[in-house]
Amino acid sequence: MSKKVVIIGGGVSSKNAAELLVKAKDVQVTMIQGTKFVEWPLAMTVVLAHPEKHDQAISPNPAAFQVPKVEYKYGVATEVDASAKTVTLRDREVVPYDALVVATGFSMPLIYPDPGVSLQERKDEVRQAAEAMKRAGTIVISGGGVVGLELAGDLRVAYPDKRIMLLCRDQLLAQFPVATREKAKAACEARKIELVYGVSEDAPSCVRLEPGELHVADHTVSYDVFLPMYSKGPNTGFLTGMPKVLDGKGNVMVNKHLQSQACPEIFAIGVHNIDEGFISMAKLDAQWKTVAANVKALLQGKALAPHKEGAPFMKVPPLIFIGHGKGGWAALDFAQMPPPVKCCCCCGLGGFPCCPPPCCYPLCGPCPCGYCCCKPEGEGPAKSLGPVAFKSMGFHFKGAGEVKAPEQQSM
Repeated sequence: MSKKVVIIGGGVSSKNAAELLVKAKDVQVTMIQGTKFVEWPLAMTVVLAHPEKHDQAISPNPAAFQVPKVEYKYGVATEVDASAKTVTLRDREVVPYDALVVATGFSMPLIYPDPGVSLQERKDEVRQAAEAMKRAGTIVISGGGVVGLELAGDLRVAYPDKRIMLLCRDQLLAQFPVATREKAKAACEARKIELVYGVSEDAPSCVRLEPGELHVADHTVSYDVFLPMYSKGPNTGFLTGMPKVLDGKGNVMVNKHLQSQACPEIFAIGVHNIDEGFISMAKLDAQWKTVAANVKALLQGKALAPHKEGAPFMKVPPLIFIGHGKGGWAALDFAQMPPPVKCCCCCGLGGFPCCPPPCCYPLCGPCPCGYCCCKPEGEGPAKSLGPVAFKSMGFHFKGAGEVKAPEQQSM
């Protein structure tokens, strides 16, 4: 009799885990996905500044992006019963499981769609936000991390004359080396992106598309549009009723096998309490492989393998943007790259024509780091690597850029 594996998610981690699990003998894989489309978050800061590009970041047709032989249920998980081994959806459908994989990602306004929205509702949300930003004189972005900085740069590229302010709780890119922070500050100053430091007790917690004001230290900050660009935590609310499953931040508490400490049939990818510094494709790749292998082992009554962190040398994101394309700025940190890449790219100091080789041109172009002996930072990398924000979706999902899609309803 087939064992039932249920995956809650719909992004890159759940898709890749499903591809591995569906190959197992006597395993039936079911994907519970909150939207009937796939949207690529790496492109969304560009899309918010250039909403006409939104379709390029969406795969709207399930027939294109679904994993073959996987059963899909489009709905929002609201509850998990560990005793009965069931997942309940918003429409009250109950889905049984023998093993459950939680790969639901994080909540961040505008960067990720809300679970349950239709494609048209999502497009309307993005369009309305983009139109408000186009009308605005002052845009305030809260969040001094990679996403907030990236959006500030993309808006500056699109709107050279607007006042753009970036609120940082403590400092810009707090987890990065001092040298990187200083370069980013200088790039912001050159692009007239104002950095404001401090905690605001009255800052909105959600997107505001109408004028308002907030207070930071001794300053009053007025805005026409306010955008919180920081993580609101994992999308694990459906597990809150289960004792000892989540920590105080909403992460699944797991052991060295990425298996729930409280419920051994539950595994987590990306939304657990093991700190690997930051979330990246390289680290998620190792996690979905660990989870897929351990789910198979659990169902077969075999010993589980400990998880080994992917790219352990990578402590911070190796690439940061302050705007994509012409007028933007980007920096590659080759200290975060694997040794073969460092060697191939001359630690980023090669430049064209030494680096990259022609085989890399379709992805990054002939001059991603500049010309010979130039540092891998500035407008050059922003122009050559900017398209990767959209191109990278094609490595994982088919159907990106299709305009027509089946009619969808809210879930």
